[in-house]
Amino acid sequence: MAGIPTRITFTDPHTLLDNGRVSEPLSTPQWYALAIRAQSLRQSASFDHLLAPQALYERLRPHAYQLRVVEQALREKAPAVILADEVGLGKTVEAGLIYKELALRGVVRSALVLTPKALLSQWQEELAERFDEDFVLTDEKRFRGFEREDRIICSLPQFVRSFEQIASRTWDMLIVDEAHLLANTQSKRRKRVGELRARWRLLLTATPVANKLTDLYSLIDLVAPGKLGSQRDFEAEYVADPGAARVLRPDRASQLRAITHEVMCRTRRADTDIAFSGRHVDTRAIPATPAEDALIADVTDYLRRLYRRAPTTRLNRGAVIREIMALQQSLSSSPRAIEASLRRRAEQRSEEAGALLALADRCVGIESAKESLLLDTLAEIPNEPALIFTLRLDTASHLREIIRARGRTAECYVGALSRAEREAMVARFNAGELSALIATDAGAEGLNLQQRCHTVFNYDLHWNPMRIEQRIGRVHRLGQTRDVAVFNFVLRDSVDDYVLRLLYQKISLFTMTVGALETVLAEAQDGEIDLEERVLEILLKSESGDEVRQRVESLGAELLMARGRQREAETLTLEALG
Repeated sequence: MAGIPTRITFTDPHTLLDNGRVSEPLSTPQWYALAIRAQSLRQSASFDHLLAPQALYERLRPHAYQLRVVEQALREKAPAVILADEVGLGKTVEAGLIYKELALRGVVRSALVLTPKALLSQWQEELAERFDEDFVLTDEKRFRGFEREDRIICSLPQFVRSFEQIASRTWDMLIVDEAHLLANTQSKRRKRVGELRARWRLLLTATPVANKLTDLYSLIDLVAPGKLGSQRDFEAEYVADPGAARVLRPDRASQLRAITHEVMCRTRRADTDIAFSGRHVDTRAIPATPAEDALIADVTDYLRRLYRRAPTTRLNRGAVIREIMALQQSLSSSPRAIEASLRRRAEQRSEEAGALLALADRCVGIESAKESLLLDTLAEIPNEPALIFTLRLDTASHLREIIRARGRTAECYVGALSRAEREAMVARFNAGELSALIATDAGAEGLNLQQRCHTVFNYDLHWNPMRIEQRIGRVHRLGQTRDVAVFNFVLRDSVDDYVLRLLYQKISLFTMTVGALETVLAEAQDGEIDLEERVLEILLKSESGDEVRQRVESLGAELLMARGRQREAETLTLEALG
């Protein structure tokens, strides 16, 4: 299908818009021929030639095993399939390719993605960056409701609460991530997923047997109802230890695996040719300067007072929590960043303007300890190009100037840049004209620097572990030929220091695969409160640094337990499915 555009929109019978650019007018015979061709693509069920890989060639280069999974799902297992590759092999990519293939053919127009709350943004960014698909989150201002939106990403708790609105229509495609969370056949969310009308269903999980064999029954029954009979029938047929259901009857193992194969695509690491370079992590903590330390203490006190005044209703309280989180991120980033945030808030909150401006005035001229640490570390690697991540634009702009003052060439890679500006900057970096890029998380979408760069700085720590992994993934990805160095900077005995040492290092964040990390975060989520908000609440509810440290350590122990359960599930799945 050479030459098929990635997106075609018809606004007039004689005009073709190809990716937004008006081409030459079409004659009536050309229009008719094109319409016939488009209809044949919509109705094609053979999938002998996939359209999506070519349409996405500039955005995504799938592995051979991922294309095999997509072909199997479309040709052999349609219209419902469990994608159960081992951890870290890219089930999201496979699901995205299946969706894109069907969307290009006009088979799928509406799609609902259900995922744990911790992974909502990850899914949205992945679909936009890799698949050029704009899905809306249900908590975004632009969300118009389940009846009006055609491409939605929704948390599992929100799905249960809003089921009546969601179920008022038939969806072309349903995608459920971390589908092992539906293992309990009696749970409300499991029942609701079973009741939802959807023409295509994709269930994603690396551990379809998370705790017991009946987990597998639950998932298979969602994509092929009745295939294994009732749950009681399944247990009588396949379970060797009734009650516990953790041992498969040896004489029924091959039969169950054959049935499972009919509805499941599963790739193991041993079946792939993936070879990633290594990763070395260097965490450096430095004491805050005295003035910086006093400022952090006083701004944190202000945030605690703001938190105590927050409304009790979930919706209004959520808005206040987001405001506090933004201020806390500025505080963690740099004196310049928190100064700018405080002054902006003073303009919006006249009743607090005096106190806010007094705090902002104290920021002027304060030396940043992390700034000195960055310059010293860059001096240790004078010939290495570097990717430096910050949380705030004010910090990024200042770092660019001080790096330039030391004789390096540097630019800011931020969200405000146009696509052409971004491409030009990356080309300059890869050509050796720039030795440092200072990026914000908002600007990192689509940034791939594995060609030349081997060093990533987390100048500011993000409390969402997926953000940290996304940052490192800009460099540590397929095509990287050298080991990657990751530098983490924190102020000693700060909340960032505790998060890094007691949370991230406890679960071996920097050596986990993305898939394992997603599973651990999903399991550790406390209802509607994600990990980032839990850390913020620890900071704001604690009366002292020691209490912050103790509570973060307790949260780290909880994540470690989730990590252990995730490993046990991998073992049980391997024993059951091979």
